[in-house]
Amino acid sequence: MNWLAHLYLAQPTVEHQLGNLLADFIKGSARQQFSLEMQAGMKHHQQIDSFTDRHPVFRHSKSLMSPSHRRVAGILVDIFYDHHLAQHWPEYSDVPLAVFTADLYHSFRTYSGWLPADIHYLLDKIAAEDWLTQYRTIEGIEMTLSRLSRRISHRWQRPVNLCPAIQDWMAHYQTFAQDFSQFFPDIIQYCRTMHQVGSKDR
Repeated sequence: MNWLAHLYLAQPTVEHQLGNLLADFIKGSARQQFSLEMQAGMKHHQQIDSFTDRHPVFRHSKSLMSPSHRRVAGILVDIFYDHHLAQHWPEYSDVPLAVFTADLYHSFRTYSGWLPADIHYLLDKIAAEDWLTQYRTIEGIEMTLSRLSRRISHRWQRPVNLCPAIQDWMAHYQTFAQDFSQFFPDIIQYCRTMHQVGSKDR
């Protein structure tokens, strides 16, 4: 799952949501400098990722990616699934997507606890450019993949361009949509068994 889904599945507290959002950036012992609630959010993120990676429907979606994208297929499917969540948001929440994301941005900006300067910069950028609602459009997905390409290129120390993967997604768009609609209720139920998802209109 990518950021929008992780934030939807998080407990409705700013620290748990921040933990879910930042888990991809804060690893290992570095997590101990954050609050216990934020650490719980990071652990929740990992549990969701583990469940997702094992799920047969998610694996089916990964198999739709061409061999050239197989190494990052899971990351790509995460992002594509966030598009389908954004497209079908009213099926999962009574709170409009724009209101949900605006509330998140506000809570992140006004959070009074300690965060590193680079995390403040990231959160400000996410809010200023409205990354979370960008998932609704194909153009927004392309911008997301461009950002991620730069991040992976830096990590791998070689150029990476994930944008061509959109062609695989478009070729199987309806199948991805169907896979998501089968998968997402399962991840919601999984989180509920951990007592970490509230009511539909949270």
